[in-house]
Amino acid sequence: MGIHIVDVKNIRPLRNLVLRPNLPIETTFYDLDFHKETIHLGFIKNNQIVSIGTFYPQNDIELKSKNGFRLRGMATHPDFRRNSYASKLMLESFRLLQNKKCDIIWCNARLIAIDFYRLLGFTTIGNEFNIKDIGPHYKMFKKLKLFHKNKLSNLTF
Repeated sequence: MGIHIVDVKNIRPLRNLVLRPNLPIETTFYDLDFHKETIHLGFIKNNQIVSIGTFYPQNDIELKSKNGFRLRGMATHPDFRRNSYASKLMLESFRLLQNKKCDIIWCNARLIAIDFYRLLGFTTIGNEFNIKDIGPHYKMFKKLKLFHKNKLSNLTF
């Protein structure tokens, strides 16, 4: 049990079930799934991936990030929600991204997920917008403080 880096092929079924129901599995392929810096995280319980997130390098002009990472494909299996699996996965992603000197993590958040991201320290920016076949979203971001060897107190989760 726990959070692991996983192969993208192993998270596509959960992406499809939660994020693209009734759409072809091909809609779960992201352009940067195979980028050398992309991280696919999965929370595994009883040999089953129950929560996922994909993080890849992508700066955002509005956010003026220098080493930004985008979160995509965040999902938790309906049978495993409200168990903190997604929160724990996100906290681990912050640690991993700080090690990559990421300054900002951002995402396009569905309305149903806004409160979840706010609890993790994300802020909305801009107006609500619609993604075809998926629905309304807000752009959200979180600044990650970089830490130095002698200043671990700067670590923020």
